[in-house]
Amino acid sequence: MYHNPSARSWKSKHTVRPSVLKFHQTLPDYGKTPLIKLPAKVGEQLGVGTILLKDESHRFALPSYKILGASWGCVCTITHCLGILPSAPLSRIRQLVAVVHYTFYTATDGNWGRAVAHMAKFLGANALIYVPKVMVEATKQKIRQEGAEVIVVDGDYDMAVKEAERAAITQPRGLLIEDTAWPGYEEIPQWVVDGYSTMMVEIDEQCQELTGRPLNLIICPVGVGSLAQAVVAHYKSRDAPSTVMAVEPDTAACLKTSLESGQMTSISTGNTTMCGMNCGTVSMTAWPFLRNGVDASITVTDDESAEAQEMLKDMEISMGPCSAATLAALFSISEEEKRSCISIVIR
Repeated sequence: MYHNPSARSWKSKHTVRPSVLKFHQTLPDYGKTPLIKLPAKVGEQLGVGTILLKDESHRFALPSYKILGASWGCVCTITHCLGILPSAPLSRIRQLVAVVHYTFYTATDGNWGRAVAHMAKFLGANALIYVPKVMVEATKQKIRQEGAEVIVVDGDYDMAVKEAERAAITQPRGLLIEDTAWPGYEEIPQWVVDGYSTMMVEIDEQCQELTGRPLNLIICPVGVGSLAQAVVAHYKSRDAPSTVMAVEPDTAACLKTSLESGQMTSISTGNTTMCGMNCGTVSMTAWPFLRNGVDASITVTDDESAEAQEMLKDMEISMGPCSAATLAALFSISEEEKRSCISIVIR
């Protein structure tokens, strides 16, 4: 585990943007996803008071929180190109998109690409989704079912990102919608991060209803780090900030490697069942937040994730390997660190 003692005193300048939540509330089927209190016996086993799970398995008819960032990122990108405000009626935005014929380009390990494809279909745009060679056919098929074309690259996720960028810039109506940033491509990934703020607002309200107390510890899965950026920005902006722990696969620990070296460091990734986190480079816009605001960074193995997944299944909670990795991380924390903490596992 990597520890950053200075993160305890670091403060984010983040402020909540009500316009993001208002936008999400205008989308079909909006509703708060559940915040579930795990059985007391789990907390007793871990030596903590309360464990809460944010269940993102049904968000706008998709099995992931990614649609929060993808929806806001896509709409902000299109309205910026059209010269109108993101608060414009969705019907008006769709009318204009039908005239211009935009195509969204993105790279994905799975749920992100499916979310972008979903928004393209909703807005009336086309979508080309670039995926790594190791992606299983079932995942590619789910993306295709959203109406997108799937393009397999002969390499990993980082290569898929490069290929998507290369293709997008050759098309006059091509829009690159990525949740990871690099020099010269920063605005859209920040809009994506802003989109995740809706989840934080929901969590705060639900946690207050369930426990009447603020969160002590948040455990967040990390791929490129955009969700973790949103978590750090929100929960480190308070006078009494929460502790933030990041978790990655041991075969794709780009954040932990970067934190240990003190600078953004790309790595070669291996195979993992936690394919949604199989990323080799941290997003550039996320890095300053994660470097300064992540209190601890931990890795888990596929076996540890699978064990946590089975444990949740026994509680009649269905989640994938990436989601279960957060509970696996909680089991890896020392007794001293666990004592008297409220943990939230973001699914």
